[in-house]
Amino acid sequence: MTQLSEEKRFQRNKWTYTLPGIGRDMSYTLFSTFLLTYVLFTRSLTDKQFAAISLIMTIARIWDGINDPVMGGIIENTRSRYGKFKPWIVIGAVLNAGILIAMFSNGLKEWRFVVLFAVLYFLWDITFTMNDISYWSMLPSLTSDPDKRNKLTSFANLFAGAGAVVAMGLIPIFTNGKNAIGGTAISGYKAVTAFIAIVFASSQFVVFFFVKENKNAILEKEERIGVKKMLRVIVKNDQLLWVTLIMLLYNTGSALLTAFGVNYMYLSFGYNGNLVTMFVAFYALSSVFINVFYPKLAAKVSRKKMSNMAIVTTVIGYALFFVFGTFMPKTVPVPVQLAMLCLEAFIIGFGQSLFYMITTIYLANTIEYNEYKTGSRDEAIIFSLRPFMAKMGSALQQLIIMAAYLAIGMTDITNKISDVENDASMAIGKNPAMADAIEKAKTKSIEGILGSAPENIAFWLRVSMVVAPVVLIGVAYIVMKKKMKVDEDSYDEMLKAIEARKSAESEE
Repeated sequence: MTQLSEEKRFQRNKWTYTLPGIGRDMSYTLFSTFLLTYVLFTRSLTDKQFAAISLIMTIARIWDGINDPVMGGIIENTRSRYGKFKPWIVIGAVLNAGILIAMFSNGLKEWRFVVLFAVLYFLWDITFTMNDISYWSMLPSLTSDPDKRNKLTSFANLFAGAGAVVAMGLIPIFTNGKNAIGGTAISGYKAVTAFIAIVFASSQFVVFFFVKENKNAILEKEERIGVKKMLRVIVKNDQLLWVTLIMLLYNTGSALLTAFGVNYMYLSFGYNGNLVTMFVAFYALSSVFINVFYPKLAAKVSRKKMSNMAIVTTVIGYALFFVFGTFMPKTVPVPVQLAMLCLEAFIIGFGQSLFYMITTIYLANTIEYNEYKTGSRDEAIIFSLRPFMAKMGSALQQLIIMAAYLAIGMTDITNKISDVENDASMAIGKNPAMADAIEKAKTKSIEGILGSAPENIAFWLRVSMVVAPVVLIGVAYIVMKKKMKVDEDSYDEMLKAIEARKSAESEE
């Protein structure tokens, strides 16, 4: 086989490496975002069983944050005719796809389901980490050209984001409500999961067979980053210490709106997955808006003023969400209520996305601050804190969801719905010709359950969706305002001091 030129190899890899990210993130979004929804709407759980499942998810998410270095070390020491990345990319994807199907398709109930859930959750985490770490670690081996690497990274992130958006938009439509594939949430999740699992595995075979590594690419030996190394760097860098706390608080609070949002939409507007998609779409649209316009905003407004703008916008959005949701008369037409809800979601998403962007800039600036204080940049360790804190925040978020649902009795409602879904699934299985009639009867029963739900459940769910995020992000803002001291001017002065130190050292 003739050696591909650098440019041809790059053009080939630009698509065969990055496009498969759509399948990867569709799979990740299904599991990370919709697994709890699937459990609640297909299983009737006691409070103890729901608490056990929540604790399993919490522990697994913490483990997910600390097991990456282990997989990184295994990949680094792999020797095969296909290199060290590709075998784990395919092995991880194929195993993960099978586990995904097993999780969303098994028929176990009660404690037997809880036990299987624990086993499959940890197996999913291990196998996805196999694929994820090897996939992203492979990127530097594709080219040594910095501009081309940046393009590959940009394309990979773009398609990964596209996969997440597609999954967030389509999964509610085809799993819950009148458009559920097969007429029930059970059959809907089976079909959607099978499709996503096949897309995920197939996409990674594209990477295996068609992506070509550049054997001449200059690869720096990656530093294995563990929790101890993170802690050592954080302790020496006060700005990094505070920004780490800010990220933890933000990551815990910011996703609660959408985490609670599915059940809130069902309680407020009926069992309609289309409305969930609409709500999430407007929330996500604000993030796109911030990513596009942030550079122009940053050129005109200081980071301090932007952080004030972010917290004010966020609080206003949550206040509108609570006030209109609580006091808007039921006589107001549903389209008007939905329009207000979408506007509120956009405002909240705008404020939170702006806050996150500012936090990311502060995190990046701690690299130069670290060099200024200690003489060492420690870039890899500092940047690894962003996904690590996201995983820790996700773990804490699950504890909040568990506490809220148990306190307000949400599982009493979801248990009734899951019973109806299971009965409908059995009825359709026995008499497929009556599927449409059974589906209509199922929908009517579920609408009756939601309609007869105590109003205080929707109220306290709304309280949970507002109070926890505002408190957590509010505390993060106070920490940012009081403790983060590297503003635009001090950052420039710091760079000058670092450059002067380097010049003095070179002259010696």
